[in-house]
Amino acid sequence: MAPDHGGSGRISRVIAAVGALVAIGVVASTLGRPPDFDEANFLVLARGAATDPWRPHDVEINWQGTTERAFAVLSNPPGIAWWLAPTLGWPQWAQRAWMLPWSCFAAWGAWRLGRRFVGDGLGGAGLLLGAPIALLSTSALLPDAPLYALSLAGLAGWVEQTERGGRAWPWALVLGCAALFRYSAVALWPLLPLWAFLMRRPLWPAAAAALPLGLLGAHDVHAYGAVHLVAMGNFQAVSNTPLDWGHKAVAALCFLGGAAVLPAYRWRTPHLGAALVGAAAAAPWGVVAAGFGALGGAAFAPALLGAGARDDDRPARVFLGAWLLLGAAFLLTLRFTAARYWLPFFPAAALALPAAGRVLRIGLSLGLGLALVLEDAHHARADAALAHEVAALGTGRFTGHWGWQAVLEAAGWTPLDEGEAPPPGTLVAVPTEAWPQAADLACDAVVYEGVAPAGAAWWPRAYAPDALANLHANWLAGPPPARTVIPWWFGTAPYERARVCRE
Repeated sequence: MAPDHGGSGRISRVIAAVGALVAIGVVASTLGRPPDFDEANFLVLARGAATDPWRPHDVEINWQGTTERAFAVLSNPPGIAWWLAPTLGWPQWAQRAWMLPWSCFAAWGAWRLGRRFVGDGLGGAGLLLGAPIALLSTSALLPDAPLYALSLAGLAGWVEQTERGGRAWPWALVLGCAALFRYSAVALWPLLPLWAFLMRRPLWPAAAAALPLGLLGAHDVHAYGAVHLVAMGNFQAVSNTPLDWGHKAVAALCFLGGAAVLPAYRWRTPHLGAALVGAAAAAPWGVVAAGFGALGGAAFAPALLGAGARDDDRPARVFLGAWLLLGAAFLLTLRFTAARYWLPFFPAAALALPAAGRVLRIGLSLGLGLALVLEDAHHARADAALAHEVAALGTGRFTGHWGWQAVLEAAGWTPLDEGEAPPPGTLVAVPTEAWPQAADLACDAVVYEGVAPAGAAWWPRAYAPDALANLHANWLAGPPPARTVIPWWFGTAPYERARVCRE
């Protein structure tokens, strides 16, 4: 076990207890927020699971502009649908509270990983649980919390048992279950035989990680006649030009340093050099982007340089470096990237950071994360209020997705497919930010125009169109869509604008 680099004395424990209580209070205060952004996807998938538990992806959804079977367009396995299905019809706060047990499992894994790789279980838990993207996932109706919990616990158990020579295969199985919630967990599988090799242990127990996904593949063939993971591989492989790769790489770097790992430490020459490289890569997107790129470079470097481990702890250095590189490579294969996609991979960078400044680093992460949690809840409520105003006008057709779609569909409105012309006399509601699909609209009789007003200009925003910031993707809605790389910033633009026309 690595020595205690930062200690966990009485002052640190008091600070940790206060921070934990504040975090619990803030998260609890936002449990009643309405669904927003991609949460609408998984509520539809949960309805599919409630209707037919064996075939949750058979439900129809309009998420790429055309109403089609979810199997063709939702690139996530059905684990979250099965988990959320029993909660349909529950109050919003209860539905979100249903996600909280995953945080307990994540805390166990974070503690054990911190104890092994930084010699401080409390410090490790603070780094991994207090990160902004981890806090945002806590009660989100997304597969992120289960993915994170199963990944941390599975890797922690595998590392510990393999090093001791104990039974490690059950922990490989736990990690394998993470792929039932997001396929990105598959990118972690090579870490299991790598650690076994470094510990000079048998490699075969790592094969247990493939069992859950193998069973899911057999299920898919029976339920749908095709393997969903294979279908989604083709679905994702659409952004592979040099421009797309460069864009995704810079966005991922900015997301890492700005929303996952805040690298506050005593700068050394290698860190400064990495920060300058990151800043140069992001500079074409502006000065603010260059700043986030510098943070990303500084966060990325220690895992590759082994800065957080003892010089004689070669296995830790190799393991953390491989963990981060596997994540970075995986993110480049996706059609777009988002800050939360770092969840199963950013712990490698966080655990590799030098011990100096750890308390400051945790404090900054916790403060930013809680600010974004509150802002996310405010954004969701503002968007939902605007959608309810529109729904009160009657029923009709709409374009756009996210929580906007969830509210209007619940009120009896139906989505308008891309390029479709609605029948004469139909009410049509069109937002500006919720990824509206292009439709054949004259919009010559405006019935209603409204906005979801912005919050305080000095408060950090995870979706700020005027600042070209978006935590949830490396694009902003158009037309035409705009490429972005920064995860958050300050802005004064309304959260949403909407117009209702009678065609």
